[in-house]
Amino acid sequence: MSKLLGIVIGPELCWGLAYLIAGRLAAANGAPPHALDKVLESFYWIVPLLALAIFALWFFPVVVKDWLLLRVWILGLVGGHYVLERALGGYSEQGPGIGTAYIIGMMLLLGALIVGSVVVKVRF
Repeated sequence: MSKLLGIVIGPELCWGLAYLIAGRLAAANGAPPHALDKVLESFYWIVPLLALAIFALWFFPVVVKDWLLLRVWILGLVGGHYVLERALGGYSEQGPGIGTAYIIGMMLLLGALIVGSVVVKVRF
């Protein structure tokens, strides 16, 4: 049972929850006061911070470490894309600024994955 729990608790769960939260926020921003625009726009730096936070999985002994770095990278790139796309798609005024926020978010995500990988390889 603990082996199954160690596999379930991983980057898939984290990115899945982030996608659900981004979807809920984007759906809630549909009505005209658009009160959540600032929150949705800030996802370009929230997603890289989430990627860095996922590297904390190495500190939990119950998490299976086999192939974890590869899982973090694949799910980081794919999950980060979907979370950014979902959150920034809910922004009320689509324009070049949102496209730029997506590009910056993906670049910061790539940098966060590189930094996290180096720290994990040096530390563990």
